[in-house]
Amino acid sequence: MPQLLSSKNLLLSTRPLTVGVLADEGAIRRFIEMSATERESTCDLAEVRLDQLPFSPDELRSMLDDIDTPLLLTARHPAEGGFAPTDPVQRMAMIEPLLDRAALVDLEIRSATEMQPLIKKARALDVPVVGSFHDFHSTPPDGVLEGAMGFAQTAGLDAVKFATFLNSEEDLVRLIRLASAQHRLRTAVMGMGPWGRVSRLVLAKCGSLLNYGYVGDSNAPGQWPAARLKTLLSEI
Repeated sequence: MPQLLSSKNLLLSTRPLTVGVLADEGAIRRFIEMSATERESTCDLAEVRLDQLPFSPDELRSMLDDIDTPLLLTARHPAEGGFAPTDPVQRMAMIEPLLDRAALVDLEIRSATEMQPLIKKARALDVPVVGSFHDFHSTPPDGVLEGAMGFAQTAGLDAVKFATFLNSEEDLVRLIRLASAQHRLRTAVMGMGPWGRVSRLVLAKCGSLLNYGYVGDSNAPGQWPAARLKTLLSEI
């Protein structure tokens, strides 16, 4: 079943969107078992963590065949919290069989040059690509974040996701400035750690487009349950 919502419309959204992360077998089975109404109240799109799910592309296609929720496909590099191979060719091979079912694709900004073949295939199918940047220990200096943003633009990406660990209030203030600034690309900005939950609400209010919550069990420090996050975002 093709996606029923326009991928481009997702990136043009004027409201913050909730991403429900399907990071293990229990989460994806729970999501599939929900009614369409329950899935709609849980998230606006679902991230399928291909690097963590024990299913072949054919099995996933069959499992997701009746799901109308837009899908974000991710095969995360281990240096940024994933379990996919470091070889970009192998990571592309995990995504490509399901590319026609994708509303968005996520790949690390660090891999954008090596994964140009996937970016071009996604563009041919009108599937936007999100470039992601993760730091699970700190929030890098502003120059590093701005440099990643600039590289993402030159690499032909359509949006940028920043997820960093917040060690202080100042780290959160800097992410607020990043989310609030005008950029050529749409941004998703979120914090992890003790300030994580607060940051995800504040940053969504400041312009973060994609805001991640978990389905099943949390897979990152500072996440909200997706359904709760979507409710909160509708109230702020």
